[in-house]
Amino acid sequence: MAGIGFKVNFSAPEIQVALDQIKSYDGKSRLQIEKVVSDSVKAIRAGAVSRVGSHTGYLKKNIRSNFSVKTVTGQVKAKSRYAHLIEFGARATIVRPRLKKSLKIYSPGAIFFTKIAHIPARPPRPFMRPAFEDEKPNLISGLEKAVQP
Repeated sequence: MAGIGFKVNFSAPEIQVALDQIKSYDGKSRLQIEKVVSDSVKAIRAGAVSRVGSHTGYLKKNIRSNFSVKTVTGQVKAKSRYAHLIEFGARATIVRPRLKKSLKIYSPGAIFFTKIAHIPARPPRPFMRPAFEDEKPNLISGLEKAVQP
């Protein structure tokens, strides 16, 4: 299942301006900026994990984060096939068999065969966006403190 997951890019102009000018800061300020960004990435991951529902716990276990010191950027990723469906929701659809005469549907304690399956719409249950929005003020204020002389 390598390479499966979803990534959403959230932009914040205030943060990008500070990170673009990082080479002009002294070593102490750069270390503080790295620490602020790293701590915010960890907080966003923790927020996403706490917000996601856990029917089986698979999605919760597969929310990962990483931080690059070289570029002073971090990523929070959900490494699951269905993470985007939970974050953004999905419209109703109809599934028909492609290569066989019927669909085989597994249900607890039984197996069903059908020629068509109606899958209802699923509302969005965002977990990444709210985690980012909650951490954004902390990140901006931390960056402002780090670059103050």
